[in-house]
Amino acid sequence: MLLTLGVFLGGLALVYVLGGGGGKEKASVQSEHTFRFPLNNTMREAQVLSTLHLGHLTPQDDEVELTLENSCLTTHLYAYLSNGWDHGPVDAAAVILGTPLKAAAGQHVSKLIRHDPRSALVIDTPLGRGVLVTQASRRSFNTLLVEWQSRGSCNPRDRRNAAVQLGRLFDTFRIV
Repeated sequence: MLLTLGVFLGGLALVYVLGGGGGKEKASVQSEHTFRFPLNNTMREAQVLSTLHLGHLTPQDDEVELTLENSCLTTHLYAYLSNGWDHGPVDAAAVILGTPLKAAAGQHVSKLIRHDPRSALVIDTPLGRGVLVTQASRRSFNTLLVEWQSRGSCNPRDRRNAAVQLGRLFDTFRIV
């Protein structure tokens, strides 16, 4: 049942992102908070806006995990500078995510949500993971990796709100 809820929540997130942000939701009534955390391997910080609440900010070896949550959703965010890419943002995002965009026999694939010459967003809904890359320099990308899990039993309105919040993390990612 939890797996089904997770797949459903991931699907809602995908619909939100594909739909360009959806309509006015409960999230627009709640106040968004600014969350800043280190962009690993740099002196800069990553920033996202969200109505989710701070779970914790955990240093882990060479990276920092920012956990944001509410009663229906837990997200784990990692931001880092990824260097040495000879190809564009779509290839970088797919490789970082770890699942291909084109299927081999019996293999599930990621979904390319949006891209332009300087950025790409790739989502793997069944695994509850997404990557946004934005070009930092000719061969480097600022990267936001988000992993998410559904929590508890939530009504459809709360699940929609959680999907909106997941999409907002990608929409508001900035380096400051």
